[in-house]
Amino acid sequence: MQTLNGHFDGRVIVLDEPARLKPNAKVKVIALDAEDEALTDGCARLSEPVFKKIWDNPLDADYDRL
Repeated sequence: MQTLNGHFDGRVIVLDEPARLKPNAKVKVIALDAEDEALTDGCARLSEPVFKKIWDNPLDADYDRL
């Protein structure tokens, strides 16, 4: 699963960054209103403990020295 940023150009949804997707890959689009930024920030904060557990471990320490 990937999280990709994009925008609606008035006709179609355009990705703001390259994506490694196979042809006909299924995607879900969640359109955020300006007020939804707090929701996005909250979700990011909720994810922090999981990312810390994944990245802050001895097996990942080799990347710290690159």
